[in-house]
Amino acid sequence: MANNLLTISMITNEALMVLENELTFTGQVDRNYDDQFAVVGAKIGNTVNVRRPGRFIGTTGPALNVEDFNETSTPVVLNTQFHVDTHFTTQDLSLSLDMFSDRVLKPAIAAIANKIDFDGTTLATQSTANTVGTAGTVPSDILTFLTAQAYLDGEGAPRDGKRSCVLDPFTGASIIGSLKGLFNPNSVISQQYEKGLMGKDTIGMNWYMDQNTVAHTYGSYSTATLATNTSTFTGSLTTGWASTSTITVAAATANAPLNKGDTFTIAGVFAVNPQSRQPYGGNVLRNFVVTAPVTITGGGSASVTVSPAIITAGQFQNVTVLATSATAVVTPFNKTGEVSPQNLVFHRNAFTLASADLELPDGVHFAGRASDKDNGLSIRVVRQYTINNDSIPTRLDVLYGWAQLYPELACRVAA
Repeated sequence: MANNLLTISMITNEALMVLENELTFTGQVDRNYDDQFAVVGAKIGNTVNVRRPGRFIGTTGPALNVEDFNETSTPVVLNTQFHVDTHFTTQDLSLSLDMFSDRVLKPAIAAIANKIDFDGTTLATQSTANTVGTAGTVPSDILTFLTAQAYLDGEGAPRDGKRSCVLDPFTGASIIGSLKGLFNPNSVISQQYEKGLMGKDTIGMNWYMDQNTVAHTYGSYSTATLATNTSTFTGSLTTGWASTSTITVAAATANAPLNKGDTFTIAGVFAVNPQSRQPYGGNVLRNFVVTAPVTITGGGSASVTVSPAIITAGQFQNVTVLATSATAVVTPFNKTGEVSPQNLVFHRNAFTLASADLELPDGVHFAGRASDKDNGLSIRVVRQYTINNDSIPTRLDVLYGWAQLYPELACRVAA
């Protein structure tokens, strides 16, 4: 009886399914599959624009006051083509799909999923300004995570079941031990005991452990004093929207090397709710994240690019400056050079992953791709005989790009 060989369609569809199941952090964020490239195939450098909804201020009273509709978008550059190259024989193709998946696909897809996930947690860490916890101390108090959730509430994140908390393994171990049984139903306590993991929908979010949670190294400048001029506040906007602002920060006494991903607050600059445009939480200072490394020389000043942009008025206002000063104190979250795992509490819309179909080559043994708009992923499988060494290598490729969509809907939990 002849063997029934696995087809390229079966292999690519199974590969896509395995990839979906292997993703942790990536599985909890917004994902977009762009089929505009499906006919000719996408290439590195293609850009997908993900729309952000517009905002309105509104007017009190009967008089008509028409506002411009300003819909912004976030460009997602498909800048990473990652692939795993292996080979499988005709004998492998005669296996059952389950056996083939376990022996060949899962080890290859694990490497792809790990790369996608790590890129995502890295971008999330380096673009999220709101931060709680203490660098160098593993959080074990529920208050730390409730405070992170409070930031999401203040920034207008809905409580719609799409909030997640992704922890590094050691923080996960600490928090489970501290919170076991606290306000949880028996079924959730049972899951914590049996699997060593926090359950879904615990204190308003779903909990996950991800080994790809990154550690951030804070800049080391413990003796430096930082300040900026909020009287002039160069780099701030009074209308429109932008993703970053560039402000002038001075350092007294000592050099201040700011690393990408460092965060700080500015005295007198408070965060506002995106709808009411009023300070939230009894005047909480707005957190800013450094988007490019810079060293401020002691006794001098330097331009520092930060996110979010400082927008003091208009439809996209995100701060209010209640007190101006020529020497407003800039307070870093940490400036001792601490290496700190950055756990993440976020809403699904905080970050986005975009992927697109890669071009299918001609003249090969077989080539196929599988994509799914619902899970926002696309993968290509190509197999070809190589005469040079009498082998039949196979490659599995993905093309993707990460971007921050609403990074204010996320909060880092330092450990």
